[in-house]
Amino acid sequence: MTDAKPQPKFITAPLTRRPDAALNGLEQVIEAAMEDPQHWRAFEALLPRVDLYISPEGEAAKEAIAAAKQGGGMRVLRSEDHLELRGIVLEDGRTAAVVFTDPQRLTGLWSDLPIVGMNALALLKLWRDRPVLLNPGSPRAFLFEIEDVAALIAAGDAHAAAGRTTSGPVSGKVTLSPPERVPELLLQRLVQAFGPVGGSGVTAAWLARARWQAAGQQGWFLDFRTSRPSDEIRAMVQRAVTGVGFGDETLDISVAPSGGADGVGIRFI
Repeated sequence: MTDAKPQPKFITAPLTRRPDAALNGLEQVIEAAMEDPQHWRAFEALLPRVDLYISPEGEAAKEAIAAAKQGGGMRVLRSEDHLELRGIVLEDGRTAAVVFTDPQRLTGLWSDLPIVGMNALALLKLWRDRPVLLNPGSPRAFLFEIEDVAALIAAGDAHAAAGRTTSGPVSGKVTLSPPERVPELLLQRLVQAFGPVGGSGVTAAWLARARWQAAGQQGWFLDFRTSRPSDEIRAMVQRAVTGVGFGDETLDISVAPSGGADGVGIRFI
């Protein structure tokens, strides 16, 4: 039986140079979709659980600048925030919302501007009434027309409703232990995302194996020490681990103030 679902039409900017290296797992999926359109389904599946990045104006911009001065570099947008978006006027006179797959893509086009991260699906819903330009100035630039945005939102909602997201927190008592093997890819992504001690506002962080006996679940546990809001740390982790396979395991995160007893497992910050 074939799937008769219509596929959105994605319009990419002409490639005048070879794409540079993918900066995260989301870009790896986009790169695969450029070779085989079937991989856009994987892109749709990621929308409920990854962030996209924008440069706001107004009050959101002022708060993002304040976060950068405090060492965070990026602010996570909350649902109650009022947002004025920086856009680009297209050749036909329409204004497109401008979003990026990684903060480095934004600063590559607009240096010294504030950066705000927001859930990709929620972001698309804010601007469902206009075209969305992804990664302008990059070889991975795409223009999503209004009907494309609507199709992405519908697909993203379907995946969210089906629960096809990275496993999250598990209730109940958890037992932590050092990993028997070092998860090289996961650690590499986390180190790249958070940098050296204090660089992202995190003073220490540990990665441990976790087991929730009552739930019969096992997985990984991240223990962060920082004064930054927990939703900002969780958003950074979510972006960092995009594309990392966890199988049936879960990834849980603890965010606590600096100090206190050391965590369990591998210290990576």
